[in-house]
Amino acid sequence: MKTLLALLLSCLGLLAQPALASDNGPRPLVLAYNAFAPWKNYDGQGQPSGPYTEIVRELARRLRLPLRFLNCPLPRCLAAMQQGRADLMIGVQHSPQRARYLDYLEPPFASGNRLALYQRGNDPRVIRRYQDLLPLTVGVVEGVQYQEAFDQDGRLRRDTALTMESSFRKLAAGRIDVLIGNEQQTGLLAASHEFAGRVRRAGLTLDDLRPHRLALAQNSPFHAEKARVSQALQAMLDDGSIARILAGLPLRPAPAVPR
Repeated sequence: MKTLLALLLSCLGLLAQPALASDNGPRPLVLAYNAFAPWKNYDGQGQPSGPYTEIVRELARRLRLPLRFLNCPLPRCLAAMQQGRADLMIGVQHSPQRARYLDYLEPPFASGNRLALYQRGNDPRVIRRYQDLLPLTVGVVEGVQYQEAFDQDGRLRRDTALTMESSFRKLAAGRIDVLIGNEQQTGLLAASHEFAGRVRRAGLTLDDLRPHRLALAQNSPFHAEKARVSQALQAMLDDGSIARILAGLPLRPAPAVPR
């Protein structure tokens, strides 16, 4: 009887484990995907594009896994990772709260960012020092980590938008005084047809020195293969593939990581 009960419990345990492979092939690696131009974007056909996207595509190829995109705004992407409905994210910064359900992989794939601030083009106020932000309403994007000192500063008055585009629209409409964002992303938006001439870059720039890592969901069935994923990522750094992707250069052929 005890043997039968143990066998039954063992079978139930196997059924409870998410399968990494089936008769239809290996389980797809699900990337929780929020657009963050120019690194994560959509092309003219609506397909995910950009260098961060290509890093994950190459990683999945080396792992011999199909890749599926779960399109979601950042808060929903994080929820999907927490619930185990997605396996991987790229370009999401570390925080103690996120580290409870995300495993940030080593090695980092890129260094930190410069953070730019923008104000309305006709705003005469000068923003050159951090202290100049204190009397202003600063536009931020929901769920985004900027710089540790900035994120934890309780003196700042923040206004949250769902996307950077929404934050720029609030700025242009006079609903916020200034916004903060990644230098490249904000530069592209400021130069776009919608905002060119309506906004200008402030004199203040902040540096975020935190390295960029891929995050693996702790509730993902692929978490058991963390070492293999990190090995493939390290190989991409060692052979220059990540540097070539970030520079917009074609990749050289590279072998897959053995199982």
